[in-house]
Amino acid sequence: MNTKMTVLILGAALIIVALIVGGVQLLHVYNIYGAGSNRWYFYGAVGAVGLIGIILAAWGWLKKEMPTQNNP
Repeated sequence: MNTKMTVLILGAALIIVALIVGGVQLLHVYNIYGAGSNRWYFYGAVGAVGLIGIILAAWGWLKKEMPTQNNP
């Protein structure tokens, strides 16, 4: 597996994790952050993970493999 696919898969995995964790809390399936004072820290961390995932996925999508030069 090349680097492009690895970064793309890692970015997609981070996006999916952020969506699942944020969705579980938003839909009140389980109270992950506990006290109400921790709410902004929780959503900030979920947003940061999602943003890092978007950046990694976009970088993996746009990254081009360097052509190799074959010298005889």
